[in-house]
Amino acid sequence: MSNFIALNSIATGRRWSVNVTGYTTALRKLVCCLFILFFSGAYAFSQHRLSAGEHFADVNGVKLHYYVSGKGPVCLAPSPGWGAHVDYMRSLTPFEKHFTMVYYDTRKSGLSTGPDDPTKYTDQDLVNDMDSLRVYLGQSKVWLTGHSGGGYQVLNYGSLHNNNVNGIIALDAMALYDSLQQAEMLKVIAEKRNGPEFEKAKAAFFGKDTVKRNMDEFLEVILPLYFTNPKVMHTLPKLKVSDKAYAYTDASKIFRSKNLLDDLHNIKVPVLVVVGDGDFICGVESEAKRIHARIPTSQLVIVKDAGHLPWIEQPKEFYKAFEEWAKEQKI
Repeated sequence: MSNFIALNSIATGRRWSVNVTGYTTALRKLVCCLFILFFSGAYAFSQHRLSAGEHFADVNGVKLHYYVSGKGPVCLAPSPGWGAHVDYMRSLTPFEKHFTMVYYDTRKSGLSTGPDDPTKYTDQDLVNDMDSLRVYLGQSKVWLTGHSGGGYQVLNYGSLHNNNVNGIIALDAMALYDSLQQAEMLKVIAEKRNGPEFEKAKAAFFGKDTVKRNMDEFLEVILPLYFTNPKVMHTLPKLKVSDKAYAYTDASKIFRSKNLLDDLHNIKVPVLVVVGDGDFICGVESEAKRIHARIPTSQLVIVKDAGHLPWIEQPKEFYKAFEEWAKEQKI
């Protein structure tokens, strides 16, 4: 009898062992399937967020408005950050042959929302939004393109989060407003902005024109200063500026409270630095050359006979330089 009980116990144990093994195998298969379903779903969801067209991303308590266009690795392109919407950046259409471009309005600019609190518009807030948008789009790494204040943003992000970046294109970017920048600005205006088409712009820019204007109107008046040939400016998409975003970023001293030059050595990825030789606001000497000197992986391109928007004023030369650099990066 005892032998029967022992044999029965052994048999039962074997059956239990077989059952446990079967359950374990089934459970593993289930977990594996759920894992695949989760990540395939997450991938599909991120792909929807990157489908061509217009979108909104809920990040950091704001809704960031963005457009997606093109094919290739994802490249984030923020608006300048001080209130101008991103639409004018969408004129960089040749970039879309190499990248899935994500043009987005920074907080309170364009169609993006933002808090009514001037303390929430610092350079760090813009960096946080950029990083959150990267995560929202399901990207471990991104390329970055920024112009002017947008250039400040992408360089700032790269210096803080180099491991999240594939490469950077800094277009007439700023890094530091100081006496050197001011001196170059005055010199360029004096030497390259002469003629009746510039007089009204200079009067408004230097505060000699007492007409009250909102930011849209003011920018339209001073726009000739951004070009060496003001006739070309009419090919630029009409700029719109959020007065509130401008007021909030001005109050937070954005672009003035941090010297980016001190941290640019942290950027280890490829960087293309482009500047127009007649840029009065983000000049060759005070901005572009100092940025280039502090990033060993950077390449500097100076576009002749161009102001602050060289891809608008000298598209042939600009895109030739970009295509050569893109080929070197194999993108």
